[in-house]
Amino acid sequence: MAGKLEGRRVLVTGAASGMGRAIADLFAAEGAALALLDLNSDGVHYAAAAHGAVGFVCDVADRAAVTATVASAGAALGGIDGVVNAAGILDIKPFGELAPESWDRMIAINLTGPFNVVHAALPFLTAAAHATIVNIASISALIPMSGTTGYSASKAGLAMFTKCLGFDLGPKIRANSICPGVIKTEMTRYLWENAEHSDRAAARVALRRLGSAEDVARAALFFSCDDSGFTTGTELPVDGGFSWR
Repeated sequence: MAGKLEGRRVLVTGAASGMGRAIADLFAAEGAALALLDLNSDGVHYAAAAHGAVGFVCDVADRAAVTATVASAGAALGGIDGVVNAAGILDIKPFGELAPESWDRMIAINLTGPFNVVHAALPFLTAAAHATIVNIASISALIPMSGTTGYSASKAGLAMFTKCLGFDLGPKIRANSICPGVIKTEMTRYLWENAEHSDRAAARVALRRLGSAEDVARAALFFSCDDSGFTTGTELPVDGGFSWR
């Protein structure tokens, strides 16, 4: 039986590890041809080799590099009709301790990076009969939390950027964002590798567990296939019930 992404050509950033790698794994299993981007050279090429994909080393904050890389990815795949922006960084510090350089880097990767990728991919996306954009935001885009000033600002901007894309690029291109809660990835190792911290975080969640990268991947699949065909410009919390609204 054909997968939900059979015949699709999808570009995934942050694909060397964590949520990006889980998305690449699931999308490949569902039949998509993939172009994978990451700063981690070994990781992205390993992921690409595992799925017969094309892998590129690229800093999404470098607009010139993104423009050239996306052009190469589109040529390799024969077009692009899906984008998933999963690259991101996190620096948790009280505002008074947050270095301006850290703020700049989080905005550059978490917000400007997706802009760079979507802007570069737009000629391919508009040439497709239908296309999808999925941006990985965060529950920090929805609710304020201590020590996340820069991160929350970058992810809230990403959620609104996605909503605006939904309006500007419809009806052929749908754009949605995912807002993960605490997901067990390398970026959150500081939390879940400590049993006390992990238990406290899980206790705040209705489902009483931390999330997995695969939880986020399944949401990305939903937004990238026809199952969400009448959904655009919205955000989906994948947080086990942490951010009730």
